[in-house]
Amino acid sequence: MCAVRVENQLGCETRRRRWQLSGQMVLLLQLLLAICLHGACGTSADKTLGIGTPWPDTTLDDCHDDYMLASENASSIFSKQYELCELEATNGQIDLTINEQLEREQIELGRTELCRSFEQCDSHDDDLEYFECVRNNGSRNLDLMTDINYNSTSAHTRLRQDYDTVYQTLMLCTLDAKVMYINSMRRAYEELHECRSEADKNAD
Repeated sequence: MCAVRVENQLGCETRRRRWQLSGQMVLLLQLLLAICLHGACGTSADKTLGIGTPWPDTTLDDCHDDYMLASENASSIFSKQYELCELEATNGQIDLTINEQLEREQIELGRTELCRSFEQCDSHDDDLEYFECVRNNGSRNLDLMTDINYNSTSAHTRLRQDYDTVYQTLMLCTLDAKVMYINSMRRAYEELHECRSEADKNAD
């Protein structure tokens, strides 16, 4: 079977039967292909992958090879874009508005002081002295518990907001990557269908 790529058309006796186009039409198709390959047509995903209109004289094997190559390119680009999204999100976590270590230290100081207060009272064997100790320390313990509750609630709220911001950044970034991938695969499938149709016509 004679090869049908543009590069090795010479010597192919079936060329005239397969393509009954005038010389002007062939030149027009080649011109349009050159324009597309230089990024003047197609979607943004097509430009990224370099997917162009298939050459007119191709076999079914050529069509599938081109489709597989376009699929691999789309997957590779999506994988790289996803990694960049994760890297951007990770860098966002570094810039959190809350000093996590400082917040934990403040809460631990309050907890240590509160536990020490109860341990001090627990050391009294006499019930009267025990109740008196808890009563005397009760006001201070209440202040400590209020501070712990305030600090922990405030830190949790602000940290959750930071994480939500990072998550939103990641989701929006990966969403763009997914749209690009879907458009690339859609275009690759459309070109496969067109290529197969032309190859089937050539085989008749």
